[in-house]
Amino acid sequence: MKRSISCLVLLYICLLYPLPAAAAQPVDMAARWAPVICQTDGSDGLAAPQNIFTLINYDRDWRLNNNWYNLLFYPLDQAMYYSVVESDTHYFIGYYQYYPRHAGGGHEHDLTGVLAAVSKTPDGAGRLDMLVTYSNHQWQKWSGSRVRLEGRHPVVKIRTASHEITALGKSRRALPATALYAAAGGGPAGYRLVPLTQLWEQRQDIGSGRVFARWGYFDSFNAIKVTAPWLWEYHRLNWLATPGELIQYFRGRPVKACQYLSNPYQAGR
Repeated sequence: MKRSISCLVLLYICLLYPLPAAAAQPVDMAARWAPVICQTDGSDGLAAPQNIFTLINYDRDWRLNNNWYNLLFYPLDQAMYYSVVESDTHYFIGYYQYYPRHAGGGHEHDLTGVLAAVSKTPDGAGRLDMLVTYSNHQWQKWSGSRVRLEGRHPVVKIRTASHEITALGKSRRALPATALYAAAGGGPAGYRLVPLTQLWEQRQDIGSGRVFARWGYFDSFNAIKVTAPWLWEYHRLNWLATPGELIQYFRGRPVKACQYLSNPYQAGR
């Protein structure tokens, strides 16, 4: 069985010429902090597609209860969804990895996430305050000062089969010599960023043979239901609607209402 370690990051030309913080667009912020993904792949043959994160409608339709079956017939475009919520002090940038099948649990669909809390700084560069991951219904958190960065990009590891995400701590060790970084436009070792709003716009498409079986739950023939990020909550604090309050809780601070300047996920819930 062939094992390989690949590291992926989406780099845009605009990273070389940062925009002022006040002028930053969501896609710019998402690209600036897009994670480097280190994935140990011990699979081959028919099992390999189960470990490629891709588009939810990779099979050219928005019917989700055929996604497992269609793995055999459609190529997988390596893509990661992103969301950006802005408060007066932070950007909360989410990155989401969708898999048509969760091999570890043997069920259709899997969706995992990385949430980067980036504080605003006078020079517009920003600073990583905290990194939170969500996979297999488990939450993990790391102080930004303890997360390894390659440039401005946090480095995370994804396990095959389980798709568990963990952040890599700071180390003097170089990344594997086989590490590849995708240039603008993608590449064999790169992924492209896709706005989560594409899925958010489908949130009311509910019913058998549709996107969701019920509010926020992906439609599936399997009894296990996988949820969209707007249902991810920890102590009643929501990943998308109240990310600032969620980060406060994880930092052990009193939770106070944040002043959001832009949050498309608070409306239409």
